[in-house]
Amino acid sequence: MPLAVPVPYTYSPGDILGSGLLNSQVRDGLTFLLNPPLFVAAQASTQSVANTTWTAITLGTVTADTYGGAGSSSYTVTAAGWYTVCGTVSYASNSTGARGTQIYKNGSPVTGHGAFVAPPSGSSVCTVSTPTRDVQLSVGDVVDVRAYQSSGGSLSTFLNADQASGLYLRWSHA
Repeated sequence: MPLAVPVPYTYSPGDILGSGLLNSQVRDGLTFLLNPPLFVAAQASTQSVANTTWTAITLGTVTADTYGGAGSSSYTVTAAGWYTVCGTVSYASNSTGARGTQIYKNGSPVTGHGAFVAPPSGSSVCTVSTPTRDVQLSVGDVVDVRAYQSSGGSLSTFLNADQASGLYLRWSHA
């Protein structure tokens, strides 16, 4: 069950520190801070990315989802605050065109949360990660990682034991 972000109580002279106040102010706050919202997910299978189209990455393997916000290709925020966010996309071998990765919030790109690389040399696998930054999110916001490529045709993501496209969010502070 998701806990609310702790809001400190302002004590007044004469307040009695009963179990209800101690539980809501000490126990619940510490429980939240010891188990904040965390989401870690990766692709379970490859996916086709259309040419010159931002495509949401399907996330099939959820490693952590402490507050139950996982969707098939996104995370829905259940506790407001600042989140540390990062996304990565691994592309199959192809030496034509650029590759990009971008974090989206509610269907729009998050400024400063994208990355592009030039065409990879030869025909090597290419992995592009977004900058890891804090983003202010509200309850109900939907966050996803998207892929972009300009090879001239569809290009698949790449997946093996060491490389996979994925999304990471961790609640940082209120």
